[in-house]
Amino acid sequence: MLGTAAGCFVIGAGATVLDVILRKTAGVNVPAVIEFTSFVIGLGALVSFPVCYAQRSHVTAQLLSELRPRTFSRPLGLFGVFVAMIFAVILFVVMADNTWSKLGSPELSRDLALPMPVLLGIVTVILGVSAVAAIIGMIAELRRKGAGK
Repeated sequence: MLGTAAGCFVIGAGATVLDVILRKTAGVNVPAVIEFTSFVIGLGALVSFPVCYAQRSHVTAQLLSELRPRTFSRPLGLFGVFVAMIFAVILFVVMADNTWSKLGSPELSRDLALPMPVLLGIVTVILGVSAVAAIIGMIAELRRKGAGK
């Protein structure tokens, strides 16, 4: 079973690599490569499920904050909200830059023909709200005193 799963992952990755090479060298693509890759990699994941369940090898973790809450809760909490805040802000900035570059573009979405600048704008606004929420979370964590409060 795991060999089949690994084979599916290799075939999916191989199809993507082949598509990239053909696009670069010959200017053609592998027809339906996105769908094919999605199906093959999905199949690989599904095939690995029974093995994981049978061997009880699913992912489990005991966090440091559970082992020694007084020692680790505060530093890990601060680290977590800091990383989340940085990630949210970077994601927002990258998306805002992309959206700004597409303003006024006549580009439409492939299937529904929705204006891409509007779609990107919606995503950018949501990411902006997420960045603000991450900053508020960081401020709240910094104001929190002690490990258990």
